[in-house]
Amino acid sequence: MRSEKLGWLSVVLASACCVLPLAAVLVGLGSVGLGSILGGLGIYFDLGGLVVLAVAWFYFLRERRRAYALNSSVRGERRTMAALSIATVLVVIFAGSGLAPTFTRIFSPPSTNAQASQNTMTENASSNPAEYLRKVLAVKGMDCAACIPEIKSSLAKVQGVHSVDVSLRDQTVIVEYNPAKASPEQLVEAVKSAGYDARVAN
Repeated sequence: MRSEKLGWLSVVLASACCVLPLAAVLVGLGSVGLGSILGGLGIYFDLGGLVVLAVAWFYFLRERRRAYALNSSVRGERRTMAALSIATVLVVIFAGSGLAPTFTRIFSPPSTNAQASQNTMTENASSNPAEYLRKVLAVKGMDCAACIPEIKSSLAKVQGVHSVDVSLRDQTVIVEYNPAKASPEQLVEAVKSAGYDARVAN
């Protein structure tokens, strides 16, 4: 049924910015920067997934209404209804996690974002042992919650990294590391290996 196929297509669209970079990392293509490329398009994938899902429901309900008017039933109605319900949950999860940080950035004043980053660094300063340095990395392509574990996992592999704080809203990653064991360049390369564009911001 067309509506069922559209429902699954909506899931593919809504999850593209999260699943494709992860798949690239798993097959060893993380360095191509797919996360950064798709991250800029993430809002379009999410909105596209929501639109396609709405069209799928429209077709299904229209077909069911016509069938009921003829005292008939829709073939595979239960299966299609179940598929669309599952697709709806998945699209809400993927699109919601992708759109929430985007809208937060859009509707937050720039000064608030800058102040939040400064506050985070100030709050953490007292807990930072003397042997650790803190670097802020500006990262492009982080648009959903699925980006956070990818980046943290990649940075955790760098020897000397003590802690990682990822901010989707500010598009930054704050890393505490031992400068005797790691360098800012290694931190940037670790983020790039996860498929995201990164540079040292401070």
